[in-house]
Amino acid sequence: MLLSISHRFIFVHVNKAAGTSMIAALEQFGHNPPTDPLSKGLAKVGLVRDYRRRYFPVHTTASQLRRQLPAEVWDGFFKFAFVRNPWDWLVSTYHYLGTTKAHRHHRRVSAMGSFGEYVDWEIERARRSQSGFVCEDDGVIVDYIGRFETLADDYEEICRRIGVKAPPLPHVNRTVHRGYREMYDDALIARVAEHWRFDIELFGYEFNGLRADARRNFP
Repeated sequence: MLLSISHRFIFVHVNKAAGTSMIAALEQFGHNPPTDPLSKGLAKVGLVRDYRRRYFPVHTTASQLRRQLPAEVWDGFFKFAFVRNPWDWLVSTYHYLGTTKAHRHHRRVSAMGSFGEYVDWEIERARRSQSGFVCEDDGVIVDYIGRFETLADDYEEICRRIGVKAPPLPHVNRTVHRGYREMYDDALIARVAEHWRFDIELFGYEFNGLRADARRNFP
């Protein structure tokens, strides 16, 4: 995640949805809690007392932030995230885990015999979703959801809302692999559609991309 005191925004980092690129572009305006105590920024607005030792993981969810940040910060800051077509997102995550030796799941995923085996493993453990980053029981709790598929346009809009001239958006943490459609057969498409049904419906995706009637950005 990335929090900016000066520009009053919170970026919720959904994995494998351009989040590392977003942080690289915007970190000059904010505090990145994994390496920078949040107290340094919160002290500037008089909210340091219970946050001197507060650190947040890179992929902290909006729900966790809502519970742990002062209400003045959560309610008053512009909160945004990016999501991605779930079928494409799973392919990117699979390749990332299989090629990133430092990741705790690397050995398990790299030993799998196929992408389908990886999907079945994710379904069985039922811990990976994009909606989990941006929702609570009362629905979406961030102010804006950008799309990986419209990254440049949505990034420009976010910069407009936080009041900065858009810095160049680098392409970092990229995984190189075949197009995601080549990784699927009909049965695997259906398994993903069933297990990640909530994400697919909420964000308005179908296998080939955004649905024509998809709700955009949740402004």
